[in-house]
Amino acid sequence: MSTPVSYLDNTGDDPAVRARLVVGDNDFHSVTETVCGIVEQPKPPKFWWVAFAASSSLTLVLFACIGYLPMFLYFRPQLTITMTGWVCIFATGVLHALYFWFMGGAYERGDLSLVYPLSRGSGPLLVPILAVIFLQEQLSLAGGLGIGLVVLGIYIIHLQSFTVDSFFEPLRAMRGSASIWALCTGGTIAGYSLVDKVGVGLVYPPVYIYLMFVISLLLLSPYVLIRQRTALKLEWQVNRGSILIDGFLVLFTYMMILFAFRLSKVSYVVAAREISIVFSALLGIFWLKEAHAPQKMAGSALIALGVVFIGLSK
Repeated sequence: MSTPVSYLDNTGDDPAVRARLVVGDNDFHSVTETVCGIVEQPKPPKFWWVAFAASSSLTLVLFACIGYLPMFLYFRPQLTITMTGWVCIFATGVLHALYFWFMGGAYERGDLSLVYPLSRGSGPLLVPILAVIFLQEQLSLAGGLGIGLVVLGIYIIHLQSFTVDSFFEPLRAMRGSASIWALCTGGTIAGYSLVDKVGVGLVYPPVYIYLMFVISLLLLSPYVLIRQRTALKLEWQVNRGSILIDGFLVLFTYMMILFAFRLSKVSYVVAAREISIVFSALLGIFWLKEAHAPQKMAGSALIALGVVFIGLSK
């Protein structure tokens, strides 16, 4: 019986390896975001949640529980999972289920231009604060500047215009229910990122992610199957191809992020993975012919510049 994987220190991380993992993840992640956009477009916001629930559930059933079962069975006998490791697995499973729940609720209650910058931007903003407090991470000046640029870029990329009124619109709506749900989504991103940083130092990522998704499946399935069965069936009939593609990529890409967590500071990885927004924005502009191209290009440039600063940090 082998000993558990020890918690990995960040002092010797290789920025080049970290960048390949995170950017490689986002080549795929941008495709998943675009696929979600295609699924979302002809539907009212309510059905976006059904589509996402269907996608996540099918991800877990078809790929985690079936497609990735051989991977799990290969690595699981080689590991001894400590009590702390099991606590991390259970905690991240619960947090990921809450993430799906809050994100769906946010999009049901608010527009994409309001929900997206608050949910995706608050995660990278909260993680460095919590990581310094709970994980004693130390960020370099370049790394901190890079994180700030990424958060600003996420905020700008979904503005309707460059006017002062448009810039402050998401902030003015902070007291609305959609904003609360969006900030809760960002909170779960920060929560599961910190838990996963610790967890993958104790449990090998392929085993960790499999058990994590199984727990999320058990928590999400009752609501989806009981309350949304008719809509779920309709969504599967209309968009099964997109759901299957997205289902495979969601699990595979996040496993790459878990490997990146073992090599670098969680603050850097969480911010750098938002490079996916750049890819999805470009796909949206040139493929889906989406509006507000100047805002998307400006936000993408800030995010890309921020990732460069993070890549140069220690």
